[in-house]
Amino acid sequence: MKKVVPKPARGGAARKSSPAYLKLNFNVGDRVLVIDIPEDTKDPKADLKSPEAREMRTAELFRFCLGKTFTVYGWGRYGHIELRVGRNREVRQNFGWSHTIWIEPEFLKLVKRKATNTRTRD
Repeated sequence: MKKVVPKPARGGAARKSSPAYLKLNFNVGDRVLVIDIPEDTKDPKADLKSPEAREMRTAELFRFCLGKTFTVYGWGRYGHIELRVGRNREVRQNFGWSHTIWIEPEFLKLVKRKATNTRTRD
């Protein structure tokens, strides 16, 4: 019987669908538009499936954020982008202050790059 040995990983460019590749398009401080949301959060009855979901209102929050602009605050371990949506006035009025969503980069569109300081010292 022939022994199967896995090929060693090669360095190089990340695949276009990988989180590492998508993360390269965004920097902390960039403004992004939420252009789509995960399929399981699109159902208006998604938050009614369990008492915990009813209390958290996660799917409702995702639907509310659709079409709104937020600032990138960081990345998760699996390539999701951190948006502190509770800093938006409309979100605070409807959901409260301390809300953060982690969303896949393919659901976001870059609106504005973070301004960089280009001043030089004399």
